[in-house]
Amino acid sequence: MRKEQKEPYRAYLLRCWPEGGIGTDQEPLWRFSVEDVFGERRWRGFGSLDALVVFLRAELTRFDRK
Repeated sequence: MRKEQKEPYRAYLLRCWPEGGIGTDQEPLWRFSVEDVFGERRWRGFGSLDALVVFLRAELTRFDRK
């Protein structure tokens, strides 16, 4: 049985996979998704590493304001 975690604990399943083709910076394209492993198992996809980092920063800084 899993104990309920209190805020601000977060756990995500991170998936990364290469997408065919080359990006504008001549680097391979990568896609990312994160799934919240507690609660409702929310899933969210990202088209770049930068977008993933923006999401994670926003998630983590939400708890700094409490």
